Amino acid sequence: MIFSRFKWNENTILELDQPIAAYIYYKKERFNLLTGFPEAYSIGSFIKNLEAMDLQDKVPKPIVFHFYYEFGQIQNGLERLVEENKPLVIELQYRRHRKKAPRKSKLTHIPLQTLERPTWGEYKISFQKVQDELLKGNCYQLNLTYPFDFMTDEVLDPRDIADFFFSKKNIGAYSHATYIGEEMILSNSPECLFQYRENEIFTMPIKGTIRGDQKNHKALWKQMLNDKKEEGELLMITDLLKNDLNKLDTPSAKVIKLRAPLWVPGILHQYSLISLKLKKKISLGHAINSLFPGGSITGAPKKRVMEIISEVERFNRGIYCGSTLLCFGEKKVANINIRTAAINLEERIWRYGAGGGITLLSRPVDEFKEMESKVSSFLTLLK
Repeated sequence: MIFSRFKWNENTILELDQPIAAYIYYKKERFNLLTGFPEAYSIGSFIKNLEAMDLQDKVPKPIVFHFYYEFGQIQNGLERLVEENKPLVIELQYRRHRKKAPRKSKLTHIPLQTLERPTWGEYKISFQKVQDELLKGNCYQLNLTYPFDFMTDEVLDPRDIADFFFSKKNIGAYSHATYIGEEMILSNSPECLFQYRENEIFTMPIKGTIRGDQKNHKALWKQMLNDKKEEGELLMITDLLKNDLNKLDTPSAKVIKLRAPLWVPGILHQYSLISLKLKKKISLGHAINSLFPGGSITGAPKKRVMEIISEVERFNRGIYCGSTLLCFGEKKVANINIRTAAINLEERIWRYGAGGGITLLSRPVDEFKEMESKVSSFLTLLK
């Protein structure tokens, strides 16, 4: 069984099933999920296929791409950091699609028991390593993340998990779920890597976090606006994303919104909205190469911070901090997989990633609390 679901709008879920093609790509081969056999096929061949797809073309059958963070290392000339047995991309093409209201769930909640999470001591050590790189001038901002591992009491049906998740109110605008075999990706992402619409491409970086109740939105937003550290974080990444967009066409990207509020359960964020009008056809591969991975989950400058991240973080990020791209008709929309869990249903293990941007103005205790807040926000959704 293989399926995907996406939040289509506030009242509708796009359900995809009956796959025509399903592959997991590695550096030197791909695994055919429909036949169960590996095939000789390099990631370079996959990239060439992406370059052959025009962003502006209509896609008759829905295609879903899950780009792992490590694929971004290859895109940015850091192939040496990528192990051959690590998945890089999942590609799924579906025969059937339906737009439906959220289904009624058999589950009333999904209780998760904590297995492993970063300690304050190990976080402080990593934080100081990042601060050292900032002081040396090797980067201006770096997104430091950690995995959090949880376990369910029993094996859950992936359809029940998806029904429960999409029945919740106020899930992220770019939420999705995909199930392939024993593995499931469950994302409550509020963040857009890019969206194409009528010869215009948009990106929406999110930086800055304050924990609190939306009932106090005026006071919390005033606090956010007066925080120089949060302002600096977003401005740096907005500039980075504007430059990434300008690589696609005549440099004319515009910042439509700067420091706008965004609420998710228990958390206030700020975001920018940047757009570029396209004067020529560009390939899907060109868009991915220019924008992926998202600057908000790497830092600036992008390639250098990705090298530092590989030295500081002790785990592969995997699908967390990667992106999921839906291509269907004229719709081309890619999220950034924050608020995302990678689930092994047979082993009952949920791995959830969280972190935040570090600058010279950051304080370790504040960043640690921010990371914990993002985990709490996801767990709240499952109650």
